Amino acid sequence: MIGLVIGLLGIALAILALGAFNIQWNFFLKAVHRADSATLQIALTFDDGPHPVYTKQVLGQLEKHGIPATFFCIGKHVTQYPHLIKELQQHGHVVGNHSFTHASTIDFHTHAKWVTEIQQTDDAIEQTLGKQPRFFRPPFGVTTPHLARAINETGHTVIGWRIRPYDTLNRTPERIVRTILKKTKPGDIILLHDTHERIVPVLEQLLPEFKKRKFTMVTVEKLIRQHAYTQD
Repeated sequence: MIGLVIGLLGIALAILALGAFNIQWNFFLKAVHRADSATLQIALTFDDGPHPVYTKQVLGQLEKHGIPATFFCIGKHVTQYPHLIKELQQHGHVVGNHSFTHASTIDFHTHAKWVTEIQQTDDAIEQTLGKQPRFFRPPFGVTTPHLARAINETGHTVIGWRIRPYDTLNRTPERIVRTILKKTKPGDIILLHDTHERIVPVLEQLLPEFKKRKFTMVTVEKLIRQHAYTQD
């Protein structure tokens, strides 16, 4: 009997862990991963910036092709590089909340600490752009009951993804591009990062291929038809 109880407890803990680490399951909170699209619209998103070197390079690639994107920014980076946040806005991109610290231990935050992380980032973006973001993406894509309570309090729309090529790992740009092109369908949200040297060759290959396949790249705001900021 004790063995059965221990076994069931182990299964329950495994399910909880899988739910926490798989944002697509909507286990602890509801997140948006794609949109029902009758057109070939998709949304490129970039996490963890702004970066003093690579964000500018990403902007250059997007501007070259006339593509708007959504950037989920870390609050402490927003305070360090507000000029980059302003530049994102000036070029028609959307800025979302990606926590203030993105600390490695952030998933163990209490409800109160999560609220502080989210509000600090909202405040940093508002001080720069004059408006607060409505979109929030959890660091590492991990969700917890404490985060769910915090989101219920702050009222953000949680944005996940359907396509994740793990571009921050030691993978070649060619492999990253192949993964994205193989999996992308209309309505998809794609997760990339504007924080590493491979991102430019990825975009140099990816953006023309998307255009060849008749995909239209839009912001998450346009894809899911929700306002990106509280004052819109």
